[in-house]
Amino acid sequence: MNSKKQNLINAAYSLFINKGYNATSIQDILDEAGVSKGTFYNYFISKSECLIAIMESIASEIRQKRMAAAVGKAVNDPEVLAEQLRIRIQLNREKNLFALYESIFYSQDEELKKFSRHSYVTELEWISSRIVDLFGEQAEPYALENAAITHGSIQQLVHMWKISSSDELPTAELAAFIIRRLSSAITKQIESGDRFIQEKKLIADIPAEIISFDLLSRQLSAHAELLDEEDADTKQLVTFLAEELNSGNPRKLICESVLSTLANSPLHENALVVLLEKVWKHLQKP
Repeated sequence: MNSKKQNLINAAYSLFINKGYNATSIQDILDEAGVSKGTFYNYFISKSECLIAIMESIASEIRQKRMAAAVGKAVNDPEVLAEQLRIRIQLNREKNLFALYESIFYSQDEELKKFSRHSYVTELEWISSRIVDLFGEQAEPYALENAAITHGSIQQLVHMWKISSSDELPTAELAAFIIRRLSSAITKQIESGDRFIQEKKLIADIPAEIISFDLLSRQLSAHAELLDEEDADTKQLVTFLAEELNSGNPRKLICESVLSTLANSPLHENALVVLLEKVWKHLQKP
């Protein structure tokens, strides 16, 4: 990400957390970041757009850390999903996401509310897809509602821990517990066919079964073209990965090595992280 834009995001984030979103003015952000009003409007058209950029940056960081935890491991490894859930729980606490979402909740800004809904749906879709990875295609009819249950359970159990214990939240134990409960629920549903939510997906997307290495290669190449000079190393790696996928016989170990390097490098835009995750999952196919 452009360093000036990141500087503005960091300044606004600090103010929104410590002072509150509604109490923070654009001038406060300018003073904190040490930039001119023109610089701010080069990147954002409003304070709400700045908050959205902060939330997107945190979401991208979460997804990238999840990617780093998964590269080189099987998509159906329950310990991988447990670690990915732990990452979300931990970063939610470290980044004070509750305070930021509370700002959106009390805001009358429709753009913020629309963004919040999209973020929620995106997270449910991600959990749902990982449930199918873990338990197989037979779990697909039950994946979305269990994604909602998983998401809600994490929030409520974190809240219950806060009011019932003075100990530090054991995030790894919580994530492992959620996976055990999820496994039990999915197994019983597959046996009984019991189901409340009929939809399988909430977001229109390219079905996983028709995604090809050729398509991923073209998408990666297109994204590489959008990267600027500050992202030269990332651009080189993404271009190499695109070429490898387009070779007709991509070398899995080499691709996973590139994915690992990208996943553990400085923060990328969310669109790139999503593409990298698709490559990882596609490499797992027989």
